[in-house]
Amino acid sequence: MGLFSKARQAHSADVATEPVDTATAPDDRALDTLAGILRCYGSRGFNIESMTAHELEHRCEGWIRHITTGTAAPLVEDEPDQDDEQAKPAPVSMDQRQWADLQQFFRNHRHDEQSSVTERAEGMRGLIGEMTNGLRTAISDDNAKDELVTRELVSLSATVESDSLEAIRIQLAKTVDVVSQVVHERQARYEAQLKLMSERVHNLRADLVSMREKVDFDSLTRLHNRGAFDDVLAKQIDFSFLSGQPMALIMIDLDHFKQINDTYGHPGGDAVLQEVAKTLYKLFPRRSDFIARYGGEEFALILVDAEPHDLERLGERVLHAVRALEVEYLDKHITVTCSVGIATCSFLDSTDTLVRRADQALYQAKDAGRDRLMVAD
Repeated sequence: MGLFSKARQAHSADVATEPVDTATAPDDRALDTLAGILRCYGSRGFNIESMTAHELEHRCEGWIRHITTGTAAPLVEDEPDQDDEQAKPAPVSMDQRQWADLQQFFRNHRHDEQSSVTERAEGMRGLIGEMTNGLRTAISDDNAKDELVTRELVSLSATVESDSLEAIRIQLAKTVDVVSQVVHERQARYEAQLKLMSERVHNLRADLVSMREKVDFDSLTRLHNRGAFDDVLAKQIDFSFLSGQPMALIMIDLDHFKQINDTYGHPGGDAVLQEVAKTLYKLFPRRSDFIARYGGEEFALILVDAEPHDLERLGERVLHAVRALEVEYLDKHITVTCSVGIATCSFLDSTDTLVRRADQALYQAKDAGRDRLMVAD
């Protein structure tokens, strides 16, 4: 039975005042399809200036209720909930439903989304253009200043050959003045460029964090899934290269997990995975920290602004926290340990090389006896 069929039965006493003409009755499957499209659209939204992702999902659910059950159309942005059933308007018939308003809502929101995406893309292109133009200008200006300094040095060299102390003193003072002015102007320009780039990179970072909040999740652990990890890692490596901020990848693998599944069954293993996921989320609560279930019993952490000398300490925190877990399952207490591999991102890294180095460190930790960490060279 379709979604509309159930709703129609539940509200037939309120809505239908005369027999329904089955020849012209709407197809339940069409309404179910429309409801599914709206639900998918609402659940995959993202924050834009005119509406947050949560508000979009709420509005779409309101439209689904309207077209399937005849409840009031969500025409007001912040429609208050009414606990009094008597105060709610009676469901309306099919020909009274606000189809035109639904089309207008969808059309307007898609336009706003397109404008938001276009604005962000333009911002990225503008940043690249500014970088390119700034680099070209800096090179051109530096070349001109270098030629000026070179001419002064040549003049100073020629003056030295004249053996005139007064001429040498005058030319030396002029050369020092020119060099000092060039250095000062160059430093001031670089500082202004760095300040501008810092502001733009800060905005990009905010967009990256916002994007992370919308990627897909693993249904068991409610951490980000492998597809989300691959996408974010590639973007984070680019961001690290652009901003110069340190970034590290930590790979975590539960030790002897097959024995846990064999002993307690897969539900027991699932309980362990869920508790480990909660533990990692508590250990790394920053919005910039990205935690994913990499696959099976393996987890991955992308950490930004983490200095290399702090990574071993953070890895030890993971080892200690997992080691201290006692997962309650039925009448049993399951304990578990993990192995950790850490790699710091360099300018030469791609997603493949960074993951490979972290993985190699992880397997070195396992080969060394498990329940320990290794840091990649």
